[in-house]
Amino acid sequence: MLDRILIVDDEPLILEVLADVLSREGYVVAAAPDAQRALELLRSEPYALMLCDIRMPGTDGMELLREVRRCHPGTDVLMMTGFGSLDGAIDAMTLGAVDYLTKPLKPREIVARIGLIVRHRKLEAELHVLQSELRSRYDMHSVVASSTHMMGVVAALHRIKDAEEPVVLHGEPGSGRKFTARAIHYNGVRRNEPLIVVDCETPPPGGLESALFGEQSGARNAKRGVLERAAAGSVHIASLEFADRALQVELAQCIATRRWRRRNDGTECALEARLLLSSGAPPSELIGAHDLAPELGVLRNVVTIQIPPLRQRSEDLPGLVTAFLADYSLEHGRNLALAPRAIEVLAAADFPGNVTQLFTVLAHCATISVDGVMTRDNLERSLRQSSLSSDRPISDHLGDREYQLVLRAVQRNSGRLDQAARELGVSRTTLWRRMRKYGIKLALT
Repeated sequence: MLDRILIVDDEPLILEVLADVLSREGYVVAAAPDAQRALELLRSEPYALMLCDIRMPGTDGMELLREVRRCHPGTDVLMMTGFGSLDGAIDAMTLGAVDYLTKPLKPREIVARIGLIVRHRKLEAELHVLQSELRSRYDMHSVVASSTHMMGVVAALHRIKDAEEPVVLHGEPGSGRKFTARAIHYNGVRRNEPLIVVDCETPPPGGLESALFGEQSGARNAKRGVLERAAAGSVHIASLEFADRALQVELAQCIATRRWRRRNDGTECALEARLLLSSGAPPSELIGAHDLAPELGVLRNVVTIQIPPLRQRSEDLPGLVTAFLADYSLEHGRNLALAPRAIEVLAAADFPGNVTQLFTVLAHCATISVDGVMTRDNLERSLRQSSLSSDRPISDHLGDREYQLVLRAVQRNSGRLDQAARELGVSRTTLWRRMRKYGIKLALT
């Protein structure tokens, strides 16, 4: 339908010239000498765009515009007018016309203007498809929840998806915090508004402060911050514990007052977006370990949801594998299948990287499974590869004494994980992972 255009004008020469110009550009063109014939054509077939002269005998272009907007809202209307009738063209814009052209018409301008309108329609159609796919992907029914732990998470999501208050999601790396944040957004009342993610562990080039609140005044081409661009949508602030202390304090004030200050002009703004915050541990634990500012104690009053690690939701393993196979087959146009009893290899494996690591293993196995059947041998090879990859970030000197080294580093630095991680030569995320592996707890003060 996007290439179908209807031209309405009482001058036969204009109809002939426009039809010829647009046909040569690849559009399917129909012509009508008056409003009555135009409505007959619209009733018989859909058109993406109607070019309509404002001044016509009988029913004029303005009346036709009103009728088309009322009965054929899927058809855009581009008005044509003489230079002396610009007021009428502006009135037409207020009635819903997408644009107007002034006579005498110039073929290049007509083609360029119509091309912009058609491209805009295509982008809208693509956006609609993408939004539908996102809603389908993150629909509550798509969440794999056969285990008791995940059933509890899904029940909590149903309760809070339409609320206004912030939500804290905590869990180990790879457990699905970002997926859960998206599920909250795309199943709630804000689903048609933007969802913007800001990851504090990997901040954007301009820094977290600029990303959230906008650039300072005086910056060239200063950009609006996420809190402003998200409008009435959602903002997912991931890995909150990696934000610097000053920013944490400002976020705490924003959460408490539901107001924030724009950087470029200092204007205080109401917080319209819903905040979805995620971290590797509960806020109270992180505050006690001095990884979160005490001011973020305000988070104790908001809904907090723990995303369980994969080892606590073994009943979900078959469903997660099935979901991966379906997504992979759809994306790559290649059918995959799991060999009989191959899932036993996955069930016996340790996944410190949780669901993310599981999917990495499956993706690697898919690439080496030539016939599309993921065998036990190929899964074991992929697991070994994953184990090597996950161990690379840890310094070689840890060796067999890893537990003692991690424990002593944490104790020596009084629970300051950033300092302990630097001492060991690993990232703080990797340190968290090793602490979880060995059951090392932070000493709360």
